[in-house]
Amino acid sequence: MTFDMPPFHLVSAVLDTPAVTSIISQEFANILPASIRVDATLTVPDSKSVLECIDTETDLERLDKVHQHLWLTGRPMPPRPLHYQRSVGREIVISERMDMRLVWGDGRIYIKPLPRFFLEPCFWTADLSGRSRLQQKDTAGEDERLEEYRRRARGFLYTYAAMVASESDFRIARDHHLLPEDLEWQAWRKLVAQLLSSEPTAMYASMHRRFLYGELRLSRLNKIYFYWETPLANYTAMFNQYGSFFRHNLGLLVSSIGYVVVVLTAMQVGLATDLKDNQAFQSASYGFAIFAILGPLAALGLIVVAFFYLFINNWIATVAFGKKREKALRPLRD
Repeated sequence: MTFDMPPFHLVSAVLDTPAVTSIISQEFANILPASIRVDATLTVPDSKSVLECIDTETDLERLDKVHQHLWLTGRPMPPRPLHYQRSVGREIVISERMDMRLVWGDGRIYIKPLPRFFLEPCFWTADLSGRSRLQQKDTAGEDERLEEYRRRARGFLYTYAAMVASESDFRIARDHHLLPEDLEWQAWRKLVAQLLSSEPTAMYASMHRRFLYGELRLSRLNKIYFYWETPLANYTAMFNQYGSFFRHNLGLLVSSIGYVVVVLTAMQVGLATDLKDNQAFQSASYGFAIFAILGPLAALGLIVVAFFYLFINNWIATVAFGKKREKALRPLRD
């Protein structure tokens, strides 16, 4: 098994502060998250569950499913710096989901903070290389699994190198708690210099393909999922209540009816002029009048059908999840 080297060299060259370098002498698990969710169950990550923790922290399955459509949602270029995101009025919102990182919409951009353990070289040389499990029996596909995690982690660090390019970006990142508090600007510069020391072609080849794109537009991701991947279900939930579903869709319907009323009024005026003798205009007026009567009813019917589809789909998913949890918790109750 080949050990993968970290994108940077020495801890002292990356994190110069005593508070951080003292961590190196502790167990690596001490700088993992306080808890992780595995099959809807909260567990405390330890040295035996590092891979599960990494999988949770770097999960990109949803974007992998629609990778062939990502060109519709963003440009194949590095993400733009944090000061640019602020200058165009985007609010920085923390999201711990990797598949929401650099997704933007409605004046917000979602950014995953940089986990402290990503800056720990032993995370790369032991856990991501498999060195810490050499004494164990290798499982099928573990090499591929580790390589996938390495590609995700490299791409994740690369996006931070692009976003935190200047000292003003660094201050914005610190203000929004995107970077470890004890990471200093000069240490960050050293890390980025080492990270970007390889050739761009080799760097791109070593990253997960999601990170070939910068910011992704949420509205288009929702449409891709709504129309192709999971019909009538968005990438992120647009409505947290059924009332908001009706307000949104009925609002669109009312706006459309307003336009129809304007057209009907114009046609009525036209029929009061010499256009009343125009056979084509009369046919168009007749057809549009029928549409004005049936169109809103058909649209309302579609809204009701969509509501029942969402309701039944949510109900089935809730019941299935409840049964799964009941089965998982049954041994604990016995």
